[in-house]
Amino acid sequence: MFLRRSTAKRALGFMPVILLATASIALGDFHLVRRIDLSPQFGPLGNNPFTVTTDGTYAYVGGYRGAADIGTIGILKVNLHDPADQTALEPGGLQLVGQFRYYHGLVYRDGTLYALTDRPGGSFLTTNVRAIDVDTGELVSMFWGDFEDGDGIVYEPAILTDAGAVGGLALDPGFGPGNDGTGISIMAFGKGRRGLIDFAEGQTIYSFGDGMIVTDVSGACTVADASAWRDHVYAANGTVFGRRSNQVQKSIRNGANGIGGYVHLTDALNTDGTPRTDCGDGKPVQLRSQAFQVGQHLEFIPASSAGAEGADLIVFNDRYDGTTRSFADVVRLINTNGTDVESTVQFLKADGSPLDSTLTPNGIGLYDFKYDAVNDWLLVLDFTNRDLFVFSGAAPVCGTPAQDADDDGDVDFADSALLIDCMRGPALAWWPLAYNQAACVCLDADDDGDIDLADWAKLQANVQP
Repeated sequence: MFLRRSTAKRALGFMPVILLATASIALGDFHLVRRIDLSPQFGPLGNNPFTVTTDGTYAYVGGYRGAADIGTIGILKVNLHDPADQTALEPGGLQLVGQFRYYHGLVYRDGTLYALTDRPGGSFLTTNVRAIDVDTGELVSMFWGDFEDGDGIVYEPAILTDAGAVGGLALDPGFGPGNDGTGISIMAFGKGRRGLIDFAEGQTIYSFGDGMIVTDVSGACTVADASAWRDHVYAANGTVFGRRSNQVQKSIRNGANGIGGYVHLTDALNTDGTPRTDCGDGKPVQLRSQAFQVGQHLEFIPASSAGAEGADLIVFNDRYDGTTRSFADVVRLINTNGTDVESTVQFLKADGSPLDSTLTPNGIGLYDFKYDAVNDWLLVLDFTNRDLFVFSGAAPVCGTPAQDADDDGDVDFADSALLIDCMRGPALAWWPLAYNQAACVCLDADDDGDIDLADWAKLQANVQP
């Protein structure tokens, strides 16, 4: 059953908080159910985690190197249900890079992880996409590209020879009943077209000379940073959503390799916050423009998600500089018409109360996102604090009794272990340290916002032989 725990007991004397938490019950919200600490692995796989994808069981997290020398970045495989189960994808995910190099995008498909790195050796010749077997960590040897010399690594993908491959990597689902035009999509800084390579061998399907034109060429408006791509993602019908600098743009698909129109979903401001003439004029969400800021990401959330309030959504980070800012100030949600949905969709704690900086600490605004349709989860990767947050489109689910925190039909040692992870003592909130936020909600038997011996006694009374 769906369970949103009452906050009435813990919030006496804080009536405004009560009203907010109670009002949120009617909204389509995303509840934080997991917080996974990645800091033990970043280092060894890079100074910070930069990009994330998932297969529904495991998350795959690509690293970033900020150190002023040549060193290793890699890819972490971490079980979303049991974070103790984590390992580096070796040797396929390890590579030597210079300072400020990182994995720009990850795509999972049918047991293979595709990983893009822009100029790891400092030149366009070293830009590559790797195909890695997620079970073994080995490179998929047949993935060798147009020249059949990569042996699991495609260099200069889609014949990209003169631009930074910093527009991300995405799975293009194709167009129409036959899904024509599917493959691994690449967008590059300064290129008006997207490149596409095939899944099996990494050979070019469409190059940056003949791929579909994702930059707005309608003539209806002109912006200076029209092809300053930083990330992109596809809807199921093949429509492309891209980060153009710090803006969000939609390119509407009309064929396997065709775009029929463009919509600018945000309105640009100058870097000082003053208005700027832009294709998105009149859109309710205004963002500062910054063409050369890395880490401007986005993700598509389908209307089928329980948290999406019946509308296709775009989640993105408003990152126009590197200043320290709060999660709430950076992470934004809009629908695919460009309308702000903050009044109907919120990011909340597992118990339905608002997030705060103890759980989602402030940082430099660099987040990556991945929607997991298998579990209806939204993964949010925090570069600064080396955390992976798992938000559920539904409120936490508890068993019967609620002490069956893993909802497997009994109260046993597994539930005891979850309680121990949550326990901080009287008047000490379980967040931010507990891994499984949803389990803590279920185990808070007296609903007082902490896990202590009173809650332990309630669990023991319900232990089943």
